[in-house]
Amino acid sequence: MKIRFILPFVLFLLAAQDSPPVAVASPASGEILRGEVTIIGSTDIPNFSSAQLDFKYASDDGDSWFPLAALSQPALDSPLYLWNTASITDGNYILRLRVTLTDGTIQEATVSISIQNDTPLAEPTPSPTSTPESGIGFQVPTPFLLAASPTPTDVPRPTPTPLPPNPASLTQSDISSSLTRGALVILGLFIFSAIILRLRNN
Repeated sequence: MKIRFILPFVLFLLAAQDSPPVAVASPASGEILRGEVTIIGSTDIPNFSSAQLDFKYASDDGDSWFPLAALSQPALDSPLYLWNTASITDGNYILRLRVTLTDGTIQEATVSISIQNDTPLAEPTPSPTSTPESGIGFQVPTPFLLAASPTPTDVPRPTPTPLPPNPASLTQSDISSSLTRGALVILGLFIFSAIILRLRNN
């Protein structure tokens, strides 16, 4: 008789031990989230009544949780909610999966996450290049000389051709002779005029 009462209790304990605990499989703790993220978790425990997804600021020491989704069916490593993280500001948060049992007790799991939609991700630091070991030869490029350009020679300039003498040019003797002739002509005209005047007066 006692075995009949003890056996169901033992089976219940074994079933409770085999049932998976409440857990958030994804995202992992410390993960950086951007854009839309699928939250995967397990809520399939005995006496499941309901479950809820919430989040709050990591710096909040109080109990100010913001609801994401209410779940009425148990799940085992299944997608629970598609979270658009672009709707909240960047920062550090705590994500909570909370399961309420039929007896009013509560089981929950939390993960710490970071949201960076507007903050660029840090680029990985490039690894330093390895120093070549001693003994490894390396080739030095052979220097080459540029050929000197030939010295430019002076281009011979054309010799100017002398112009023919100008036939209209006058020499000093021509000018003196012209002046003498002019003076003689004037003198002759003066003498001629004087002779005409004397003849009239007579």
